[in-house]
Amino acid sequence: MVLLTRTYLKSFFIIFQILILVTFTANAQNNADPLQYKITGRLLMDGGIYMKNSNHFGNGLEFNDLRIGVKATYQNWKMKLEMGYAGNKAAIKDAFASYSYKNHSIQIGQFYEPFSLDMLCSTFDLRFNQSPGAVLALTNSRRMGVAYSYNTHRYYFCGGLFTDNDLSNLKNVSQGYAIDARLVYRPVYAKEKLVHIGLAAIHRTPDGVLPEDQNVNTFTYKSPGISTIDNRILLLADVGNAESQFKVGTELLIYYHKFFLQSEYIRTHVKRANGFNNYMAQGAYVQCSWLLLGQNYLYDEEVACPGRPEGKSLELCARFNYLTLNDRSAGIDGGMEKDFSIGLNYYISKHIAIKLNYNYFMPGKHIKEIVPTDFSIIQGRFQFIF
Repeated sequence: MVLLTRTYLKSFFIIFQILILVTFTANAQNNADPLQYKITGRLLMDGGIYMKNSNHFGNGLEFNDLRIGVKATYQNWKMKLEMGYAGNKAAIKDAFASYSYKNHSIQIGQFYEPFSLDMLCSTFDLRFNQSPGAVLALTNSRRMGVAYSYNTHRYYFCGGLFTDNDLSNLKNVSQGYAIDARLVYRPVYAKEKLVHIGLAAIHRTPDGVLPEDQNVNTFTYKSPGISTIDNRILLLADVGNAESQFKVGTELLIYYHKFFLQSEYIRTHVKRANGFNNYMAQGAYVQCSWLLLGQNYLYDEEVACPGRPEGKSLELCARFNYLTLNDRSAGIDGGMEKDFSIGLNYYISKHIAIKLNYNYFMPGKHIKEIVPTDFSIIQGRFQFIF
């Protein structure tokens, strides 16, 4: 394990050095060239101490996200490539190119599917150390594909065709596919006022499998709960004999000067073969914030998702999350959870922030790995982005 970690770290920093060399060489060769490069990166370092620790969770520190990359622009084209290191492994994050013309844009490569406000939100802009369990379990990370988007002052639409694989999980099998669509309506949209209403859906088929694999036509849903400091998976549902999956999500986002509210409801249905009953799981969360210092919140219109507070800010946050992966009719007990979080975030500048949150976890029926007793954790984060 130590040797493997060192290998990943060595690869990560070699790529980092190459990106810097390419960027500065290209800019030095021709400053008038319309092709422009920029090195990007972020560091998110977390620490956590568990309270009421009857499950013997491990306290400690971790790099939740350590990333380096490059962005490039050329006329109407944009390109982004990022490598990340977390959980003792390096992986390719975003790797895509996009072409924009007026209100239209086409994107191809590996990137987030157009589904879920919180999943599309940058990790630097998250209100808490981790997305709510409903989002972690019922959405996907980055996938390879192509997407088209249309954006006006009032409306945003994005639709795409994706594989069910990412660059870190390629197998010599037929890849499943997904058809995604997301529509956002903004009846109120000004600098200090916003009402964002969204609806998203995904139809997906499972990947093929290798001869030695046991999970044939399986969709997996899982969540670590409220923290990855102790990385046990507390909710887990393997849904086998799957023919297809359909997800739907609703979004609500409200800004009003110093007030911020965000909420989502996500539901997934799995159609199953061979006489097995279909499976259903669902989850929701609501979170709100108030600026004790600062004036208003930013909004990323390009992907229609929330941003951080503008400028130097102090933010008080609260969130409630609910998730169930249990479906008695399908005979699958993936676990259930409720959790409540409060946080205080200090944005020193657009590059540096310090975050502190308290999370209280209430396990439900069929929780995994632990005895079903409530527990809590105090978490802190230092983050830097450029």
